[in-house]
Amino acid sequence: MRFYVSLLSIIIVILGGCEQSSDMAYEFSINNVSISQAYQALDIRVQQNLVLSQQAREALEHGVTLTIELEMELRNDMAAMVMRRSARYFELRYLPLIERYQLSDGESVELQSFSRLRHLLAAIADLNVHVTTGPLAAGNYELRTRIHLDESRLPTPMRLPAWVSPQWRHDSDWSVWPFIISA
Repeated sequence: MRFYVSLLSIIIVILGGCEQSSDMAYEFSINNVSISQAYQALDIRVQQNLVLSQQAREALEHGVTLTIELEMELRNDMAAMVMRRSARYFELRYLPLIERYQLSDGESVELQSFSRLRHLLAAIADLNVHVTTGPLAAGNYELRTRIHLDESRLPTPMRLPAWVSPQWRHDSDWSVWPFIISA
């Protein structure tokens, strides 16, 4: 058992030592969320800042599909009970033969194509999301949100280095957005 712990420690140190420093800051953050009530649903506008690390950009440009996940939790006013969980996935691809970036949304079969990575990221930086909730009683609620790069959807050989490398951590913090449902 000690042997395996020592071996794992050595691997982590080696992988950490192979880090390339990035000259550009990278992060995912949620700047603003606005929520409006619809019939047995919520219309949610999420404004985000999405900047990929150098390693993530290089992987994308070498044909690795990156998956970004937006997670949302609807909680009651005491924040004691999760009433609804929702996730939305975005797949980012680069097609080197035609020098275009592609964006696919898990809710749509339509692919969007962009000439630049910054245009693709801008397309998901300001999202309108419709979440079906069923009937909600009048009262105070909160919506928790976060966005992150889903390392579990990377190709298998890339997962371990992505889990230990800070260059692959693009998780925003959970943010809480209170709102009121009127009668």
